Formats: sequence, C-alpha cells, structure tokens
Amino acid sequence: MRNWLVLILCLTLFGLQHVTNLHAQAGKNRNEVYKAEELKQGELLFQKASEFYEDRNYVKSTEELKLFLILYLRHPREWEARKLLSKSYRKLGDTLALAKNELAMYKDYPNTEEGLDAYLEAARALIRLGREAKAATILKDITQNTYSSKIAQEAELELAQLEILAESKNK
Repeated sequence: MRNWLVLILCLTLFGLQHVTNLHAQAGKNRNEVYKAEELKQGELLFQKASEFYEDRNYVKSTEELKLFLILYLRHPREWEARKLLSKSYRKLGDTLALAKNELAMYKDYPNTEEGLDAYLEAARALIRLGREAKAATILKDITQNTYSSKIAQEAELELAQLEILAESKNK
C-alpha cells in the first residue's frame, strides 16, 4: 500500500510539474505573439507615414511618425522613422523641430556615425535659426571629440564659415 501512495504522490507531482511547464510555454508563446504583433503594427504605421510623405502630405507624415516613435520605442524601423521625420520637418520648414529631432537622434546614438551626422545637422539647423553660439558649441564638440574624420572636417568647415559670418557682422 505504501508503494501505491508513493506512486500516486509521484504521479501527482509529475502532473503538477507538467501543467506548470505547459503554462510557462503558453506564456512564452503569448509573449512571442505580442512581440510579433507589435512589430507588425509598427511596420504598418511606419508604412502609412512613408506613404503620406511620398504623397507630399508632410503634416500627416509628421503626425504619424511622432505617433510611431511614441508607441513603438526601439522598433527596428526607429532610425528610419527619425530620419523621415527630419525630412518632413525640412519640407515643412520647421527648423526648430528639425534641430530638436536631430539632437534627440544624437542623444540616443552618440557613438555611431549616424548619430554624429545628426549632431552636425542639428548644428546646421541651429545656425539657420540664428543660434550661432549653441551651434558653435556643438561644432567645437564635434571637432574635438569625434572619431569620424569626415564629420569632423565638415564641422570644421561649418565652424570656419560661422566665424567668417561673425566677423562680417562685427564690421
């Protein structure tokens, strides 16, 4: 009789463990489904924003891209969405929003070539806004602390032009 009790107890424990494993697998599958659905929904929203841009509806493109960046943080298309957002701001002539977006891109990706390029673009936008002092600070930072010689050379050129502009204003 004792053997039967041990056998029943073992089968019960095995059954509980099996049920627990099934629940864990179901939770894992559910998470995978949610992730896949989130990627798909993000992709659809990005495509919608891209179509608005192609149709030259830059206001709607901007709205959809901002929504995308809020809802689908760290989506594989995030960088493309940010670049398209900058292009939309350029088309709309919203230089301040362009500068803010480019600075955000640099903030999130400071150690990449793309991030440094965004930093340079932010400085250029600030120059167009008349904020030469802030732009000069960014350009000096790029020339002194960057590993990309191409971007550093471009920053040096922009800085030299900014200094010439400042001299001509003082005369």
